[in-house]
Amino acid sequence: MSRSHLAVLVAVAAVCAACSSAPATPAPAAGTSSSSSAAPASAAPAGLEAAKAGSAVADAAKQASAVHVRGTISQEGTINLDLQLNQDSASGTVVKDGIEIPVLRVGDKYYFRFTASLIKEAGIPASAGKLLQDKWVPSTAKVGAGIADAFKQFLDYRTFTDNTVGQLATSTFTGGEQTTVGGTPAQTFTSTDGTLTVAAAEPHYLLRMQQPKDGTMEFSDWNKPTTVEEPAGAEVYSGPGA
Repeated sequence: MSRSHLAVLVAVAAVCAACSSAPATPAPAAGTSSSSSAAPASAAPAGLEAAKAGSAVADAAKQASAVHVRGTISQEGTINLDLQLNQDSASGTVVKDGIEIPVLRVGDKYYFRFTASLIKEAGIPASAGKLLQDKWVPSTAKVGAGIADAFKQFLDYRTFTDNTVGQLATSTFTGGEQTTVGGTPAQTFTSTDGTLTVAAAEPHYLLRMQQPKDGTMEFSDWNKPTTVEEPAGAEVYSGPGA
């Protein structure tokens, strides 16, 4: 692995920075680590060969249509992600240094919701904050257009997996020790930058990506898309700039 495998996620930090510099009127809007644990590794590797680990997880991701991603990234602060990514939709929450940003994607429309922590960080006056709090702002609105592009990178299943899992195809791994993740038989592979935990049986889905300097991402519910619906009209911001 290399630092570039998680580079796509740095877009979150850029979004949060844009939100924190928002003017004191309604303007740019913004909309957990899994409990699985690895058992002690056994001495005898089995199943997938280390030389094929990178390409195997990349191929599995290409064949799938959805994934649930949870984790913490330590780049320009601490970023926590909890995202469900489908082929044509997405939902979840991004937390940057305590600033919570719920996000949605339905087709080509992206939504960001203003929470109390985001309004406080942006320095929005109480009068304007009342209009924005807990309201979804679509990317088609003037107030949301400025940050929509930053979210698109990680709310699109294909773009996200290509820039994380896909890049592993060219990496070199060793090992292959047996372990389990949430009851799923798995193998652990190591590179100079970190470790992968991969489903031992085909398809060889990536279950965990650990990079000491960048953080840990966990992947579950591969190829199990969920239904994501647009927010109800009453939940969508309709004030100035909508």
